[in-house]
Amino acid sequence: MKILLATDGSETARAALDFLLRFPLPEGSEIDLLSVTDHHHLPPITRGDLTREQRQAIGETERAVRQDAERILAQAAERVRGAGRPGSTEVRIGHPAEEIRLAAAEHGAELIVLGSHGHRGLRRLILGSVSGSVLQYAECSVLIVRPRTEGQAPAPDGRLRILLCLDGSAPAQKAIELCAGLPLRGRAAVTLLTVMPLITLYRQDIRQRLSWHWQEQKAAATADLEKAAAIIRPTAEDVSTLLREDADEAGAILAAAQALGSDLIVLGHKGRSAIERVLLGSVTGRIAAQAPCAVLAVRD
Repeated sequence: MKILLATDGSETARAALDFLLRFPLPEGSEIDLLSVTDHHHLPPITRGDLTREQRQAIGETERAVRQDAERILAQAAERVRGAGRPGSTEVRIGHPAEEIRLAAAEHGAELIVLGSHGHRGLRRLILGSVSGSVLQYAECSVLIVRPRTEGQAPAPDGRLRILLCLDGSAPAQKAIELCAGLPLRGRAAVTLLTVMPLITLYRQDIRQRLSWHWQEQKAAATADLEKAAAIIRPTAEDVSTLLREDADEAGAILAAAQALGSDLIVLGHKGRSAIERVLLGSVTGRIAAQAPCAVLAVRD
C-alpha cells in the first residue's frame, strides 16, 4: 500500500504517526512523508518595490521556515525507517489541503494520513479545516487521526478495536475488501455495523418496524453482515456483527463507537455533492468531525 503521511509537527500530527506505525499495514507498504508550509504564514513575495534588506529578510524567513519543516520531516522519517517502512520526504509551500491532495495524486497514494486539529461548535459543521478539505477533495482514501482523550484507554490486550460501517454501497464494499486485505489476526477486533434508517415523522418508525417489508430488509441486512464477516474472518478471527435501527445514522455510528471504545471507524465515502463542498452534511463528514477516535474514509 502506498501511503502519504502529512505532518506539521503538531500533537495531532504526532498522534497520526503513532497510529500509523501501530496500524497493521500490508507487507511492502511504503510511507511517504510530506510537510506543507502555509503560504499565508510567509511575507509577501512581490519584490519589485522592496529594498535589498527587505528581500534578504524574506529570503531568510523562507529558509528558516523550510529548515523547520525539514527538521519535522527528519524526526518523522527516523521513526518510519525504524519501523522498516521505506518512503520519501518532501517539503512544499502553499495551501496545505491543496498541496496534500496534489502530492497524493503525484505519488500515486492509496491512502492519505493526517491529524485532525479538532473544532468545536459551528466549526464542526463547516469545511474549514485542512483535514476536512482533504477528506472532501482527495481522490483516494483518507485516515484522520485525533489524540486520545482523557479516559480513552487502549484495549487491555493492545489490539485495535475497529468499527466497520456497512450500508450496501460500493465504497462500503471497498472498505470490506480493504479490511480483508490487512493482517489483522491477533492485532485487531472488528465489529461490523449496519444502521437501518428509520422515519420518525408522526411516529412512522413504529409502523415501519411492524411492516413485513421492513422485516425482510432487516433479514437481508443481517445476512449481508454475516457475508461481510465471513470475508474478513480469514485475516481477523475476532469479528462480530451489530445491527441498529435509528433515524440518525451518523449518531448511531458515533454512539456505537463510544460504547465499544473503538480506536478506528472505517466507512465508505460516497463522494461530494454540491452542498457537501460547503457543509459537513454527509454521514462521513459528520463522523469525521465528531468521532471520539480515528476515522478511515474509504473511496471507491
